[in-house]
Amino acid sequence: MSESTVLSHFHKKQAWMASHVESAQFPTAESKEGLRLYKAAESEPASTETPSGGATEGFTFYEVDCHPLMVRYAKTLAQKWPESEREAIMEFLSQLSLTDLPTPDGMHVELYVAMQEGTPVATGMLFSSEESDGKVIGIYDVYGLTSDASNAIKQHLISLAGNGNVVVSA
Repeated sequence: MSESTVLSHFHKKQAWMASHVESAQFPTAESKEGLRLYKAAESEPASTETPSGGATEGFTFYEVDCHPLMVRYAKTLAQKWPESEREAIMEFLSQLSLTDLPTPDGMHVELYVAMQEGTPVATGMLFSSEESDGKVIGIYDVYGLTSDASNAIKQHLISLAGNGNVVVSA
C-alpha cells in the first residue's frame, strides 16, 4: 500500500473527526480546543500485518450505538490526556455522533468500548475508506486503562478488520 494511500485515508479520518465541531451550528470554545488537542496527539498510521492472538478473555466489547456508550467511550478515551486537558477533550468527544451527520460515501466508522466487570476500560475505532489501492481499514484511538485492556481492544479490532489493507495508529 502506498504512502499516499495511507495519508489519504488518515486525512479522511481527521476530516470526519473535525466535522463534528466544524459543522456544528454553535461549537463551543472547549470543543474547538478539544479538537486541537486531539489533532496534536494524533500520529499517522502505518501499514501493518494483522497477526491474531492476544488475550481478550475477561473483556466484553460493545460497538457504540447509543448515547450511553458514546459517553463511556468519551470518558474512557479522555483519560489518555493530562487532567488539565480532559474537560476540553470530553467536550470535543461528546460532539461525535454516528447518526447526526451523514458519513460520506466510501467511508465507514465504528467505535468500540471494552468493559471489564461492567466498567469501561478501553476504547478503539475502526475507520474504513475507499482509496485508489482499494479499501483501507484503520485502527485508531486504541487506549486502555491498563496494558491488558489496551491489548485486548487492539486484538478485538484486528479480528474485526480481517485481512487486507490495514493501518494502525500508534
